[in-house]
Amino acid sequence: MFENYSHKQKLIGLLVLLLVLFLAANKRSFKVTKNAYVQMQEVKGKLEFMKNSNHDSKQLQQQMDFYDNLLGQQGIRPDVAQQSILDFATRYTNVEIDELSETHFSNAKGFDIITNQLTLQGSYTALSRVVYDYEKNFKASSLVGVSFVKQKDRNRKKNKLKVLLIFQNYEKSI
Repeated sequence: MFENYSHKQKLIGLLVLLLVLFLAANKRSFKVTKNAYVQMQEVKGKLEFMKNSNHDSKQLQQQMDFYDNLLGQQGIRPDVAQQSILDFATRYTNVEIDELSETHFSNAKGFDIITNQLTLQGSYTALSRVVYDYEKNFKASSLVGVSFVKQKDRNRKKNKLKVLLIFQNYEKSI
């Protein structure tokens, strides 16, 4: 059957057959393998992105917790913040609440600032302990100002030690 063809024709026929087989193999096997490799690289990239975003979200949550501790918690209504300040102060038996000023609201640079002032009366050690505990353990508001005041009581001829505590909460203005 192939005796009638010259070597050149046989070579061309063989090259055409190899080309057809290569195209068939490419369509059936190599193309699928190449697509699977590309998909695997995309999935690896997405997996790496997910790992980084999970790490980034944990880091973002840690930053939010840090700022909540620094600035006071977000989303607390002013009356609840003021009530929690009072509740925290009533835990101490050797300190008296002298005055609780009305909540002050202001707005600056896109933030609503809610300010509460509390005046406590007692001994220096008791007041220092309360101030320390407010600074370290109180999470509802941020303690931004502390002022010790010695006040003379003219009737009793005694000195009273008071501390003025200023608390602030920050909310993003809408």
